[in-house]
Amino acid sequence: MNEKVFSQPTLETDADYEVAIEQYMAEMRRLNEQMNNDRSDIERLKAETETLKTETRALLATLPTKNLEVYQCQTRNFVN
Repeated sequence: MNEKVFSQPTLETDADYEVAIEQYMAEMRRLNEQMNNDRSDIERLKAETETLKTETRALLATLPTKNLEVYQCQTRNFVN
């Protein structure tokens, strides 16, 4: 957060209160938009991870059986 919003500003007029409320609302909208962007990024990264896991499993399936057990042990935490 680049700007700090004080929770108890010293306000004197109705206009001061309206400005303060609008600033709080703008900050809430900004945070909500950031949260939605983060959520989209998280979902995109989850999908990319699943793709990589699928590709890794497919690659492991093409390895000779003798070496497959070694690779599976080495990659078990990554793939599962």
